[in-house]
Amino acid sequence: MSGRVGALIDSSLRHAWAFHELPWQLDVDPERDAFSGQSFFAEGLRSFRAMSLPQRRSFVFRETCFHLSNLLAGERSGETLVAQVLVLTARERAGHREFLAIMAQEEAKHFLALQRYLSEKAGVLYPPCGKLRSALAAVESCASPEVKLLIGQVVFEWTAASLVSTLLLRSREPLLTALLRVNLKDEARHLAYSQELREPLAAVLAGGVPREMEDLVFESVRASVAALLAEPVWGELGLEGRKMRTHALERLERLGVIRRYRELVPMQLERCGFPVDRLKRRLGRGLTKGLAADG
Repeated sequence: MSGRVGALIDSSLRHAWAFHELPWQLDVDPERDAFSGQSFFAEGLRSFRAMSLPQRRSFVFRETCFHLSNLLAGERSGETLVAQVLVLTARERAGHREFLAIMAQEEAKHFLALQRYLSEKAGVLYPPCGKLRSALAAVESCASPEVKLLIGQVVFEWTAASLVSTLLLRSREPLLTALLRVNLKDEARHLAYSQELREPLAAVLAGGVPREMEDLVFESVRASVAALLAEPVWGELGLEGRKMRTHALERLERLGVIRRYRELVPMQLERCGFPVDRLKRRLGRGLTKGLAADG
């Protein structure tokens, strides 16, 4: 076991949190000022500006629940992926087994806490984005532990950490803030662990990667972007789907979010030995292609 993996195990054990210690006694009221009246996507639209402040807060609350619902699906899949990797790599990376076991437990706690928050406290739980659900299922079905690690840690874990950070910055709701804080601390260790995977992954990928692996990476990044589009929420308020998707994607471009997916994800993949030249071209041309038209 490397010293850094040992340090991550020690940190996980020292900073472990208990599900029952979160402030579950607090009520969640979407119309109070704990939720912002500013929407990440609908801001600037005439239909959104025409709403009353309580209506705007309720809209933002439901957008937040949509993103948390996708995060919930990711945490559930993350638990499965980590457990699969633990079994598949138990012999060749014996020193990593304890941290992988801790990771699986932490992903399970994230899932249970988010599920309770959404179903019991918020009372709003959406089905996950179809593209995200398909991408997660494809990675789970893949036989290669390297692919599971590469996509799970570099694509999905990074996306989850970014989403949690954004939601934490925007939320003033005490229960959600407490939940996201403990989640983010765990995710920070999971991302730190991904740095320990660079050398073993690079050794496996040195001979090149099949086109199917690149396709899976591409579709996983694309699914992560599609999962940002809160279409069920927009539909509930009678907002036209194609117009909202177009507006949202344009806003993501202006804010630099799409650029981060096109540039930062390939950069992290390259550090793990993944050949990214063709992937970068595909992301440049096709990352958002067709998403506005999808219904």
